[in-house]
Amino acid sequence: MTDTKDWAAHLAAIEAEGISTQAYARREGISAATLYYWRRRLKPAVQRSPTVSLVPVQVKEETVAQRCTVWLAPGVRLELGALPPAWWLSAVTAAVSRQVR
Repeated sequence: MTDTKDWAAHLAAIEAEGISTQAYARREGISAATLYYWRRRLKPAVQRSPTVSLVPVQVKEETVAQRCTVWLAPGVRLELGALPPAWWLSAVTAAVSRQVR
């Protein structure tokens, strides 16, 4: 049997009988490896490689009120209503260190 329909019939018989592929192969004198091969080959593409559905996502930036205290020198602090950008903090720190020296 070399026809695809014939192999599909064998596989359908295995399913209908509820018998193992190995037992069916022994009974029919067919190679179990060949039956496994045809099972993989005839399996629908959807079952072989499940597709992953991608869903578009929009991320909202949440503004969280975060107070920030920057200690500039002993006894000198700067209180801010929100965390400033890193570049701004770096510039303030550099300016203060130039003033203190």
